[in-house]
Amino acid sequence: MNKSDLVVLGFLNKKPMYGYEIIQFTKMHALDVWAGVKMPSMYKALQRLESKKYISGKQVVEGNNPPRKVFTITKKGIQYFREIIKYFLASKSELNVDFWMAISFMAKGISKELFLKLLDKRIDKISTHIKHHKEECNLPEEEKKKIPFYIHILMEMGEEMHKTEKRTLIKLKTEILKPENEFVFLDSLS
Repeated sequence: MNKSDLVVLGFLNKKPMYGYEIIQFTKMHALDVWAGVKMPSMYKALQRLESKKYISGKQVVEGNNPPRKVFTITKKGIQYFREIIKYFLASKSELNVDFWMAISFMAKGISKELFLKLLDKRIDKISTHIKHHKEECNLPEEEKKKIPFYIHILMEMGEEMHKTEKRTLIKLKTEILKPENEFVFLDSLS
């Protein structure tokens, strides 16, 4: 499972699109920058997903324009998309980018119950990081003086990033519980 598959299926889960349009949406959302999803990998993903019958392409001619292939996600593709969402949300990876990218495409890709469970795991993981960080920083003054200034700055940044992520995860959890946000999730039976 890779990020390119997630991006292609995530966009096609919203509406049928042609390849160039998917690339443009990827750039518009800066996924090529912050998530490292590059154009060549997107075209390879389109070919791979089509060959595995996760998506289907149909040539469409609009006006005097040359024909373009419009892709739609198949039932098999929807199942694979849901597996990818769960994979990235449950990932043990320290790469936050993958986790947050999965959230950006999760609409109708995961049940509310499973998402809450995965958020709780992530909150616990972040809480553990924060606790360990405090223990590591609780050094005697003589030991602290031996640590270069730039390491202190990086340690502060890491602590702030973990605190920000934890606050964001808690905010997500609060929003999930609101009835008006039910439409985002799969039914528990799906």
